[in-house]
Parts: sequence; structure tokens; C-alpha cells
Amino acid sequence: MTTPDELWAKHAAKVPGVLARRPDFRFDPAYYGRRIGQPDQPPERLLEHYRQIGATQGLHRTHYAEWSTKVSDIARTVQALVIDPELLQLIESGAPDATQLACELINLGAPVDAAISHFSLDYYRRTAPDVDQAKINPLLHFLRSGAREGRKSLADLRKSHFRGKSPYIPDRPTCLIVVHECSRTGAPIVGLDLVREAAQTHNVVVAAFRGGELLDDFCALACEVVVTNDPVFSFSYFSGEIFDRIEYAITNSVECFLFVPLLVAREIPFAAYVHEYADYTFPTYKSTLTALFADMLIFSSEHVRDSWAGRLKDIEFNVARDTAIFAQRNFAVGGVGADTVAGARARLSTLIGRDLSGVRLICGAGQLHWRKGTDIFAMTAQICTDPDTVFLWIGDGLNAEDMQFGVWMDYHLRQIAVGMPSSNLFFLPAGPAYRDVMAASDAMFVSSRLDPLPNVVFDALDAGCRIVLFDKASGFGDPLYRASDHFVTVEYANPAAAARAIECLPRKVPAAKTTAGPRPLLFASIRRALKTRLEAQRYFVRGTPQIDVPILDTGKESDRDLRRRAREKALRYRRRFVWRDLAEVEEALSTSDSWVHRTMRLAPYGVTQTRTETETETETEVGIGIGALPDFSMHIHAYYTDDLSKDVQSYCAYHHAKRIVVTTDTARKADDIRAIMGAAGLTPEVKLIANRGRDILPFMELFHADAEAGDDEVWCHLHQKKSLGTGANGDVWRQFLMRILLGDETSLSSAIAAIGHEGVGLVAPFDPFHVPWNASRKVLPRFASRLPGPMPGNPLLFPCGNMFWVRRPVVLAMNDVFGDSYPWPNEPIANDGTEFHLIERLWPAMATSLGLESVFVHKLDQRRM
Repeated sequence: MTTPDELWAKHAAKVPGVLARRPDFRFDPAYYGRRIGQPDQPPERLLEHYRQIGATQGLHRTHYAEWSTKVSDIARTVQALVIDPELLQLIESGAPDATQLACELINLGAPVDAAISHFSLDYYRRTAPDVDQAKINPLLHFLRSGAREGRKSLADLRKSHFRGKSPYIPDRPTCLIVVHECSRTGAPIVGLDLVREAAQTHNVVVAAFRGGELLDDFCALACEVVVTNDPVFSFSYFSGEIFDRIEYAITNSVECFLFVPLLVAREIPFAAYVHEYADYTFPTYKSTLTALFADMLIFSSEHVRDSWAGRLKDIEFNVARDTAIFAQRNFAVGGVGADTVAGARARLSTLIGRDLSGVRLICGAGQLHWRKGTDIFAMTAQICTDPDTVFLWIGDGLNAEDMQFGVWMDYHLRQIAVGMPSSNLFFLPAGPAYRDVMAASDAMFVSSRLDPLPNVVFDALDAGCRIVLFDKASGFGDPLYRASDHFVTVEYANPAAAARAIECLPRKVPAAKTTAGPRPLLFASIRRALKTRLEAQRYFVRGTPQIDVPILDTGKESDRDLRRRAREKALRYRRRFVWRDLAEVEEALSTSDSWVHRTMRLAPYGVTQTRTETETETETEVGIGIGALPDFSMHIHAYYTDDLSKDVQSYCAYHHAKRIVVTTDTARKADDIRAIMGAAGLTPEVKLIANRGRDILPFMELFHADAEAGDDEVWCHLHQKKSLGTGANGDVWRQFLMRILLGDETSLSSAIAAIGHEGVGLVAPFDPFHVPWNASRKVLPRFASRLPGPMPGNPLLFPCGNMFWVRRPVVLAMNDVFGDSYPWPNEPIANDGTEFHLIERLWPAMATSLGLESVFVHKLDQRRM
């Protein structure tokens, strides 16, 4: 049996410097030195002090010695934490000092604690922030009260770590396959197929955010399976050589985006297998982060890839180079024998209470849902006049108390007498009848409004069924499938057209025997595409760029390395989400062929000190002074008034404005605004206006004929944000914008002087993020004929946050684009993609159309988030 001293030497060696200062776990010189007030003494002298003085005075020599006097049954609690077999054997054998050894090893912290036990000092600090804030030793707190209070240890995390049945073979390559959940639904089933194929040649680690019915199936095929919704943090606590040897990964679904930070942090290349349309993938950062960092994007169909075109263009993603298309199943038409068809129809007839032996049977399958078009399936059955055509849907998901869909669908089905003997429409729950439904059906009607490549269609094809589907509603509209006479395409979401097509379908001809198409080598195809792409890479970027803002992490100093790795990977593929440096911005502007970009330029931030009673005016290095400033007016849309008092105190620019016009929506708020500004010696002009048009429409309406703007030439447009609504990052961003636009409590920003220069029409803060058209890209074509010229592929720069300095003619030009009677959308509005979000991106175009410059002021040391 290994001795306690051997185990101490083995594990303590993992923490640099420990063994040199502390060769014996029974005496901790650092601990003892602090106890006697002599922390800087050499270890030998401290040990001698303990032997001659400390021991006789009853002083403790280790943490364990002290804690054992404070924690009842400490030995039992420590033993329950230990997972290292050798250490556990020592404790169970009753070896002297074995429990003390375990306690002192755990207290060394990472990487020893998590390797030998279910306890990690770092993990406990994160899950018990109150303990960390109180500066209490995490292990002491857990032993004394944490375990009793039910505080989390690594044992809780590791409950979601399952050993698979496939053995880890060191000579094999190791891959990680990520699924968003283990449910028996489309994407996880594809993920299971990937794992099944990969397990033949690889050590496979499977990771998921949620468990489900397929968890046991994944465990049967993989070496390791973990379920976690915090992979960056939790993966460091899953032990085993296999986790350190992952060579590459496949994320199966955009919903796996939370694993992207882990893969980037560990520099694991990965291919993202995408089934989802961009049209319903929200928030958009899921698709953005996936595309930004994936080494390859693999789509299940051309139609799905086409839906991503705008989002990929937003980050300047090279579609031709970095994407491929692989369907999860091969396209092949199989068949079933006559006896199989007859048997399936007989069993289904018994289940639904109607004879199906001589009918044209049309099936639908999947979750009952708007997206699946279950309501359209029902309407098509109503429209169909052929008495010998029967519709049968198999699937779950109808909750009669669900106000989003279930209530209305349940009522619909009851009103048309679904399931009655006289009906031509029946529903079956998902389950063992599925195989019979596929075998018995003549055709499948894919009523989905939008569905990538549903597996049920491949199952129907295996059974020899024809497919009726809507145009532009699924990947089965790709040329590969449309060329086959087994697919009948009708007008999008038109149940009458579907009914006519169904009534014209021939009956299924039974095959001589049951056949099915071959299973594809999907894993091998994805692996080959990823390997080829990685081998072809010739451009690499190293180092921290001039602009250092977070993408996958926080702005903390501790995350600097992750920020560097994230930026390096995005830049490696020349994808753009954050500007690298100011030189890159200037190059992008100078090389652009867009007329909009010709009059954009960057300018450094500077300030001028304001004059006090005892001081004279001074100028900074940018050479502006109070006398150089233009007369200017300010507009603030104050739907919220919470921060107005703070703003007035924080920015002296308010006191230099010729006029301050404030728009708000209630008389009470108007009174509050007058009181707040009056207390600061300001006299605002307050206008009541309905809270319509975000913040920008109230500003634009000031410039209508005979409206409040009058003939004033230079304006600053600002708006209020309520902290509780925007969160900490929103508050920081607003401070970023305000500081660059206005200055601070004692100085004025150079942005004010810039708007006063002849030939400048717009001045806004430079945002370090490369913000594209986003959802406005869908709105833009409606306004193409109204704009002065074609818009660029990406706007590059615009007043992000919609706060800026502007000249009167620029606002008038914007108003001309929309006219006086434009039907603006009412509040509330979407987070993106309305006319108001488009306007934000059009301001530079309006300035350029008038021959005026747009200046973007940079202040890289101002925190953006």
C-alpha cells in the first residue's frame, strides 16, 4: 500500500514550490508562520520553533489540526469527499494521519483538490459567493457548515458526468460531439447517428445541455457523456485523460453555441453542423458566435444555408471557402412489401376505428406545432373532397392549455370532429405505431411552414412514399430533391393547392421486398471537410490587438487570454465582429467602393476645459476652445427620467447649449424634467409626445415645417435609458456614448467642435464593434428606391446607440426619405429590424448625399462594456 508520505509527494508536486517549502504534510510552515506572526521565517526555523515552543503551548501546526477542534466528525466529512483510490484506501485502512493528508491535499487547491476529491476551492468560491466575499476558507466553511446546508460540491457537478460503455483507447483519435439535448427529436437523433458512426474509429466524448430519452443511447456508444449548461467552467472538473486529448469537435445544432467559448479557450477546432434556419434562430448572437468561430459551417441543405446569407455577410464570412452541405441522410427511395403494407393498415385500422384497407393514406409526422403546420394539415384534410383519401398525423405536443398554440388547435380539431368514424382526419401519439404509419402510407404531406430536412421525410422515402411539400418551406426544395418525381411541390402555405396535388397522387406500389436507402457516412464527411479546411489555412494572427474588447468573455483582466484567443481565431479567417485597430477601420473606408464611405473619417477624442470664476480658458492638444465651439441645441427623449439629474451634473455641455428640447409622454414626467433641470439652473423646452418611434421619431418630428427645431443648425440628439431595463452593460455603453459626445462635468468633447467645422454633417462615437445591418438587411430593399444610391454590403460605421451630433439639413434629408405621412410601426417594437433600426444606419448616407462628412470620434480607453 502507498504510504501517506508517498502520496503527499506525488500530489503536492503538482503545485510549484510546495514540496521545497513543505516536504511533510504534517507541518505547514506558511500556516504556522502566520499563526505566530513570523510569516517570512525559513521553514526549518519555523519547524524548530514549533518543536521547542509551539507544541508545548498547544499551537496548531496545520489547518487540519485547527479545524479538527472546530468541526465535529471532520474525518467522516473529509472521507466522503475523497475519490482518489489510493488515498481512499489509506483512510479506510485506518492509516495514521490519512484524513489529515486528505484535508491538506485538498486545501492546496487546483489542480490537486479536484483531482483527488469532490471538492474544489475555486468551484466553491463560484457557487458560494457569500463565502468568498466573507474571506472564509472554502474548505473550512464546507466542512463546518456547507455540507450540512446543502452547499454544492463537485459531487453535484459530477452527477451529470456519465461513464460510457465504449472503452477509452489511447491510440485512437478523440473527438467531442455536442448536442443541445438528449430528447428523441430531430437534431439529437442526428447527433446520435454521428456518435454511432464516430465510435467505430474514435474515442467519443458527448456533451449536452440537457438530458432526455436518448441519454442511455449516447452512453451506450460514447466513452464519456457530460450534461452541463456551463461548459467553460464545468469542463475543467471532469477528470480523465480523454478530456485533455480532444482533437476536434462537432457541434450539432446552433443551440450548442454555449460550447463555443470552451472550444475557443482550449483551441479545439470544430465544425458546426447547422440544421436551423436563421429566420427562427434568436437571439441572433447564437448564429453569430457559431459562425464567427467555427472552422467550418456544415449545412444540411442549400435552403438552410441561403437563410444564413445575411448573417454571414454581417461578419464578412467566406461562404464559398468555409461552408459545405451534407444532408443527414442519403436521398434514396426504398419500398415495403405488400404483406407489410397490408399488416400495417390492418393494425392502424384497429387503432383509429376506420377501415384503411382501400384508401389513399396521407401521413404527417412530428410535434403538433405552428412551425410544423399541423393546422394547415388539418385544413388540407377539410378541403380534400375525395372520400377515399384519409389523413393521419402521428406526433405529440398538443397541450390544450397552451395559449400559444394548444388551445386554438384543440378547439379547431374538436369543431371538425377529428377522429370520428366519419372523419377523414386522425391523430395518433408518437410511439410504436410510427413504423406502421410509414409503411401503410401512400404519401407524406409535409405541411411545415419552415423545416430544414425533417428525418420523418427520409423515413417516408425509405417506405416508398411520395412527398407533397410547400415551396420555399424546407431543404427538400433543393434541386437534388425537386428533380425526383417522388416530390410534389405546391405554393407556399396553400392548403387548397396541397389538397389538389394529394388527390392526384397515385397509390403506392408495394415492392417485392422491403428496402431502404443506405445510411450516409455523415461523420466521415464532416471530419474530412474540417481536416481539409484546417490543412489549407495559411493566414494566422498572433497577439493582442489595439482594440481589446470582449466577445466571448468579460472585460476582466483575468479573461485577457481568452479575449486574445477569440480575436486571433476570428481574424485568422478574416471574419469581422470587432475592429482590430484604427488602421483597419481607415483601410476599410479607403478601399470601399461605396459612395457612402467616401466621406467618413475617424478623429481622436479631445477636450477643452471650461472657464470657472477663477480660471481662464485653456486648450488641450486637439486645439479647441470655447470660442471655437458652434452654437448648438440639444434634444433629449426622456421616456425614462431616472438618470436625468445625474446626466445634468455629469456633463457640463448642458450648460453651454443654446436650447434644450426635451420630449416625454406624460405631464407628470414633464414636471419632473422641469424640476430636475431647474435645480441645475437650466430651462428646458418640454414637449409632450406619444412614446412612438423609439427615441428617433420624436427627434425627427422636431424638424417638420413650423416645428420646434426652427432654424437652429447644429443639434445633439440624446435619449435616456432606464438602468433596470438595460442592465450593467447597457449603463456602461450609455456612459461611453455620452462621454465621447459631451465630455464630462468640467470639459467639453472635441465632438462638439467637430460638428462646427464647415463640411461636417454628422459626428458620432466610434464603436469598437463592427456593427452590421443585422435584421435591417431585410427591411432595406423596401427603401432602395427612396435612397440616394445603393447601400454598401455593410455600413462599417454609423451612430450605434442612436446618439449623435447632426446638422439640420441631414435631418431634413432623412425626413424626405420617409415623407410626412409614413405609417410608422407602433410601440412596442422588435429588438431589431424595424424602420427605426434602419434609420440609425442611414445617417451617414444622408450626410454624404449632401456632400457632408461623417466624423467618428474614437476614445479607446473609454470602457464600452
